[in-house]
Amino acid sequence: MGENTTAPAFDLNANNAYLVYIPAAIFVVICPVLMGLRIWARLRKRGQLGADDWTAIAALIFALLTSGFLVASCQYGMGRHWVAIKGRDRFETNKYFYMAQVTYKAAINLVKCCILLLYLRLFNVVRWFRYCCWALLTAVTMYCLASILVTIFQCRPILRAFDKDTPGTCIDTAKFWFANAGFSIATDVIILLLPMPLLWKLEAPNAQKYALMVVFTIGVVTVIASCLRVTTLDLFATSPDNTYNIDNVMWTIIEPNVALICACLPILRPLVARLIPGFGSSKGYGSYGDTPGYGTGKSRNTQGSQSRPDDGGARRDWVELGGVKSHGENVATIRRPNSHTGSEESILAARTQEPQEQQSAPGIHKTVEYSVRYTREQE
Repeated sequence: MGENTTAPAFDLNANNAYLVYIPAAIFVVICPVLMGLRIWARLRKRGQLGADDWTAIAALIFALLTSGFLVASCQYGMGRHWVAIKGRDRFETNKYFYMAQVTYKAAINLVKCCILLLYLRLFNVVRWFRYCCWALLTAVTMYCLASILVTIFQCRPILRAFDKDTPGTCIDTAKFWFANAGFSIATDVIILLLPMPLLWKLEAPNAQKYALMVVFTIGVVTVIASCLRVTTLDLFATSPDNTYNIDNVMWTIIEPNVALICACLPILRPLVARLIPGFGSSKGYGSYGDTPGYGTGKSRNTQGSQSRPDDGGARRDWVELGGVKSHGENVATIRRPNSHTGSEESILAARTQEPQEQQSAPGIHKTVEYSVRYTREQE
């Protein structure tokens, strides 16, 4: 925090702490409730939590810690003019803000990891998509660790980060914050757009397909929050009275919590389906694969097997993407009319079984339809 020894002509009793208290109070209720609903959605029908769920829980913990540290900082002076904060309160204000910087980096990057792990859980069978997710997951994880370490050791000695009277040196925090914001926004956009080609190919009624895409693209709210936070960085980094100009602190609470909400919404599709008429139906997209087909005429017997739709003899390759349940419940079906010419043919070949009665005979044209179920015995 900056020093300002000249008494300015303003109200020393002014306090902007409400910019922290209000979003902190809102998200401390909303985010745990949505996380509870997410866990319920996973565990109902004897499912089990996956890596994405545990990562989401970790992200929630760090987001709540960020809010808690910033609220504690406000208790000692954050939101007031720097010259109005006296003695030990200055040290405590900066200390809790410093701790919030560390937990913020962890929270925002863990949410990205959560979303990528969700993608891998849903669309793991698509090779190019799997490689992209793992590449992004590696980059985000490495950056998360690096940014946390840089934040912790931004000053030498560390004490100088929250006690400016301590002799030492610090990095240019403004440049670091802008670099961090740039990486965050860039990865948000990539993660947002990554599943769109797969969702577009879903064999579903248009209303359901578009609604599902809306659920995934709602992450654009996170991008907007990140961009709005960037607009406040310069003032906060350069202002000599940055304990009073705390718009950036407010967005530091909002951004990770909004990202966490967006990460939970795809899991809550059954609840969203109740709120949005036409989003889910008995003949369409079920709760992460409760209904394998997308209005294609597929049916499900008591053993979970499927009958093939009557497509008039046209060749269709169907891939049911990896489900969220521990025993092979599926999330979606993708139709690839020309899969024999695409790079995914080897995946089909490895996971398809052709019924004996479809063996070709001389002079008879053979129509083959692959129905592929991707299962996982244990997450």
